[in-house]
Amino acid sequence: MSDVVLKVDGLGKAFARNGKRVAAVSDASFSVGAGETLGIVGPSGSGKSTLSRLVLRLIEPDAGSVRFDGGDLLTLRGAALRSVRQRIQMVFQDPLAAFNPRAEVAEVISDPLRIHRLVARVDRPAAVAHLLDRVGLPGVLAERAIHEISGGQRQRVAIARALASQPKLIVLDEAVSALDVSVRAHILRLLVDLQAETGVSYMFVSHDIAVVKAIAHRVAIMDQGRIVETGPTGQVIAAPQSPTGKALVAAVPRLLQAQD
Repeated sequence: MSDVVLKVDGLGKAFARNGKRVAAVSDASFSVGAGETLGIVGPSGSGKSTLSRLVLRLIEPDAGSVRFDGGDLLTLRGAALRSVRQRIQMVFQDPLAAFNPRAEVAEVISDPLRIHRLVARVDRPAAVAHLLDRVGLPGVLAERAIHEISGGQRQRVAIARALASQPKLIVLDEAVSALDVSVRAHILRLLVDLQAETGVSYMFVSHDIAVVKAIAHRVAIMDQGRIVETGPTGQVIAAPQSPTGKALVAAVPRLLQAQD
């Protein structure tokens, strides 16, 4: 495998529920190489989203380690953590909820450029136009409010914002699940093209193994907070070994065959 960008070992997190501690993620271990896409797939409630938030330190783990770009992510605080977050970004399922819906597209995309002091103020409009072009959107969209554009356009804006800080890793949490099939295909192709262009790594979280097949080099299947199977995507889909993997593949046979 290529150089490791993200290495997770023994990651765990439990939450209090009805007076008991319930494990959301247990002993999760995996890695993501440079320029690689790892698909994290599993049924609803399997711990996928919790795992992605643990990796980004949006929530703190109870156990385990997260090494990003060679450094220990869990020991960082303050300015050191903010600096690392320039290189690790997230795209959520619903940008309308993640962003201020009344903010202009230009403001949303230029925020990372301003926060991380990557581009001088006078040069930001040109940088925003360039980022919009990279994700296949016209520059005139910069003046529109987030709530005024379509779901597919909002997701492209979210990707442009993630790219703005020139990250090494983007975590995509159900990033195409709310889109219709045709728009979903365009976004997946965009992600593949951007990866080929920039060498960025993806951790692609989804409940849909057919979508994961379209983008991921390797896949990790989760169930009840644990990773129950890992391997090259084509190999796992062709011959899943875990009951969860078999169930996920069986749920979408015609779609998987159509993608072959």
